[in-house]
Amino acid sequence: METIVHIENGEYLGQTRFANDLLNESLALSIKEVRGVASVGKKPYKNKEKDTGIKISRCKDSSNLIVDVNISVLTGFSVPDVAYRVQEAVLNTATQFTKEKIDKVNIYVRGAKYGASTKQK
Repeated sequence: METIVHIENGEYLGQTRFANDLLNESLALSIKEVRGVASVGKKPYKNKEKDTGIKISRCKDSSNLIVDVNISVLTGFSVPDVAYRVQEAVLNTATQFTKEKIDKVNIYVRGAKYGASTKQK
């Protein structure tokens, strides 16, 4: 379980606890909504449960988060553009979900996939 303690102006306001996989699943859902993303996961052509393709860790120097994301991109889309939009989606979702700072969002494009939806919307 991940715990976030809420303190405002030196006053303890309580805490929030959530399952470790919950943030990964939320990030995976937001990444799948990005135009041009074919799949999220280490093995883009196989469906494997529990493999969200997302690894979240903490920096050694600070307690901020580092997020590693594995995706495959649909053909017809610019890989740098898709990667940038995925980084934005991860930053928005993670900061809204946890209110923690993100030091790095590393995007690993593991493949390209021919899909029926190759047109940019």
